[in-house]
Amino acid sequence: MPVPTPEHIALMGPAVLPFERRGFDKDVQDGEDIPFFEDLYDATDDGKPDDVVAVDPANIEPDPKTGRYLWVITATGMHIILEATPNPAAERKVVCHTNITGGGRALQGGELWFGTDGVVYINYSSGRYGAFTDEHRQTVLDYFYYVEYEKVVVIE
Repeated sequence: MPVPTPEHIALMGPAVLPFERRGFDKDVQDGEDIPFFEDLYDATDDGKPDDVVAVDPANIEPDPKTGRYLWVITATGMHIILEATPNPAAERKVVCHTNITGGGRALQGGELWFGTDGVVYINYSSGRYGAFTDEHRQTVLDYFYYVEYEKVVVIE
């Protein structure tokens, strides 16, 4: 399993707690720090769930009900979860990035969609762990290729 190399970690990191990188004055809300480990998918080896929700690239939507996954890279690899996964303990009623880490540290995070065209579409949109610099963004993209995702397109 190709976990991040020390170089990846140095360029993506340091690993931060939720909201720390962006300096947001916000706390993790009730239910958002519950780890959803049983619903996570280890995407470190070009992985996608067997029951993947694929979307038509022409219809990628910001709505979590349309096949949007959340991704987080930690020192142990990349983990994803379908954002529509119910979280009745949280005000938003679906999972968030901190449910991937249990409220712990991560290197980077964002959103992704598995396109019906075989492309993985990503962004860096995580207020909790998102990329802050161009170097972070490029290293994240390099890491997606490192773990053998062959076709990755960055969307905003």
